[in-house]
Amino acid sequence: MIYSGELGQHSSRLIEYFEGIPGVPKIKENHNPATWMLEVTSPSVEAQLGIDFACIYKESHLYKRNKEIVESQSLPAQGSEKLQFSTPFPQNGWEQLKACLWKRHLSYWRSPKYNLVRLAFIILSSLLYGVLLRQKGQNLCSSVLPFVSTQRTIVYRERFSRMYSSWAYSLAQVIIEIPYIFLEAVLFLTITYPAVNFYGSAYKVFCYNICKPLLHVVQLVLRVPHTRT
Repeated sequence: MIYSGELGQHSSRLIEYFEGIPGVPKIKENHNPATWMLEVTSPSVEAQLGIDFACIYKESHLYKRNKEIVESQSLPAQGSEKLQFSTPFPQNGWEQLKACLWKRHLSYWRSPKYNLVRLAFIILSSLLYGVLLRQKGQNLCSSVLPFVSTQRTIVYRERFSRMYSSWAYSLAQVIIEIPYIFLEAVLFLTITYPAVNFYGSAYKVFCYNICKPLLHVVQLVLRVPHTRT
């Protein structure tokens, strides 16, 4: 910083300060003060005159006066109370939510390319899955239902005999599924990650391979049957 202070009428204070520095050329008549200041304080002029405008300003009375003003204004007046706010936000939670929703709505509405690309991808992927698994829904369900029905019969029989509670069975079902789901997810992701050509980072590969099995576990927890004790 080479100057901080009042400009004065027609930049008279600014001109007076710089003209007071030895070696600085006087401003010409009808010359723009801002242009003149930039010309006389350029690095080439500093090298020519052998001066440093930043050091001159720090040693000036103007710098000391500005520092005193800043320090005096930084201290609270005597008898004044400390400002306190019940919340750092000007609006309550509901108003913040409405504002954020409105902003995100406008952002998405004004980004048709982004949304159309997403819709195109979901349509194409849905068509692909539909073609690959066409008319096989009942076959897929029939391969799962016998195992599920057998387990349900066992759990009802053993629950009524007071062998264990429903939460114990549900927790055991989740835990026993974890290694199998994890293995399936890792095999699937190990094949698809390089095939899709995602970013080649060990950290990202680790997160991608960990988060996906965890998502499968959460889905498993949500669909575990709960029975009353």
